[in-house]
Amino acid sequence: MSDQKKTYRSYPGTELNSFEELFNLFFPRLRKYAISILHDPGEAEDLVQDVFCQLWKDRQQLDNEKNIGSFLFTILKNKCLNTLRHKIIEKEYANWQSRNKAEELYHISFGETGGFVPIEKKLMKELEDIIAGMPPKCREAFRLKWLEGKKIREIADIMKISTTMVDKHLAKGLGIAREKMPPNMFVLFFMLYDKSLP
Repeated sequence: MSDQKKTYRSYPGTELNSFEELFNLFFPRLRKYAISILHDPGEAEDLVQDVFCQLWKDRQQLDNEKNIGSFLFTILKNKCLNTLRHKIIEKEYANWQSRNKAEELYHISFGETGGFVPIEKKLMKELEDIIAGMPPKCREAFRLKWLEGKKIREIADIMKISTTMVDKHLAKGLGIAREKMPPNMFVLFFMLYDKSLP
């Protein structure tokens, strides 16, 4: 057991002492790698621990010939990038909330006529206009996914099409929305409607 190039066969997942050896071998390098991306030692350690938890949970399904080092670094890289993506979206959303509050205070302070419209309502109005301009199948899939929160398989059953076609309609719909919406509004749309975000 000399280096990280051992395959999973060298570390039977059912033997705890082998898993501990694997942990001790890779944890320092994975932690350093995560810190280089996130610049937060505490957050980096949490993600590395998540990687090992996932490895332990999925140990029976892993390919015995898989390079375990590459496998661990790939999982960690994806977790780090997802974390950064969520941070960017949360920051953009916080900026939108602050801007919306400032607009509301301006509206009240200067006695603007007409009711104040929150940014979420502005987004919904713009989203409805964009959806209305989509091709029929694309419009239906987009509405089911983003406004009703349906899963891909559910949408396929409702529309009586394959999941592959659902993916194509959704990709087309997102392309239209990205093209029509201002960038910050598109980020806000994801923050409010993407159920996969924490």
